[in-house]
Parts: sequence; C-alpha cells; structure tokens
Amino acid sequence: MEPVSEWIRWRFPAMRSLDPDALEQRLREERERLLLLDVRSAAEYEVSHLEGAVRIDPDTSDVGTLVKELGLTDSPGTVVVCSCTVGFHACRLAQRLCDFLAGDSTRSDPGTVDVYNLEGGLLRWSREKRPLVDGRNQLTSRLHPYCQLWVELLEADFKPPG
Repeated sequence: MEPVSEWIRWRFPAMRSLDPDALEQRLREERERLLLLDVRSAAEYEVSHLEGAVRIDPDTSDVGTLVKELGLTDSPGTVVVCSCTVGFHACRLAQRLCDFLAGDSTRSDPGTVDVYNLEGGLLRWSREKRPLVDGRNQLTSRLHPYCQLWVELLEADFKPPG
C-alpha cells in the first residue's frame, strides 16, 4: 500500500492529505464544517462510502459547475475531504478544486476553503477497521476494490461478495 501512496504524493505534490486519525478527529470536533466527497463510480459508492459523503463522478470535467452545486462559492471555512479507493481520483479532483478556487474571482467571499485528500483512501480506512456505510446507509465492512489489483490489498472480511 505504501508504494501506491508514495506515487500519489509524487504525482500530486501540492495536495495536502489527512490521515484517517486526523479525519476521524475532525469528524468528531468539526463535522459541520466538513464536506466529504467520494470520487468513485456509483457502483463503488453503493458498496460502501464514508457516512455523509457526496458522490462525485471521477470523470467530472466542469469543476466550475461542481463548485457552485456544492456551495463552495460562498463557503469560507469549509473543509473538503476527497476520497476514493487509494487516493488517485480523489487527489486529481482535489487539485482541480484547489486550482479553480484559487482563480475564481467571482466568489463573493474569497475566504479559505481547505481541500484535502484522504491519505491511503478508503482502502486504508477500511483496513484500519473504520466505519463505512452502504447505499442504504447501513454500517458495512465491505469495500469495492475498483480493480483486480486492489482486491489483493483487501483483507477477506472487506471484499464484496461475488
């Protein structure tokens, strides 16, 4: 898992990450400021996601519209945490959000919106036995592995059936 995380850090050097401990602390202490974005397919999201996460298609290209739909144009103090299976799609979207927000002169309040990647993605989150919910908002230990390569990194208890 660490080589994947190192590659993601190399690929997105400007992106800040929160490790699972830091995210859990923020969920306890400042949940109302957090916006959790799950950057995976609908099928992956249906298997499991962080409670309260909003699913964003990984192929989303119109970041300006996305920022408006998420209410980030007038949300200083918001902390956005992007997650996906291992961090690549999350970092890619997080970087695009940061770039857009830095150059958006139409915002009525150019206050800070902090954007992070969940370090190690949902794979690390699940391996550390942290809570996930399924599409019915029920607790689950399952995680959609995205591709066959990531299946090998999942413990048997976390693999989706079939």
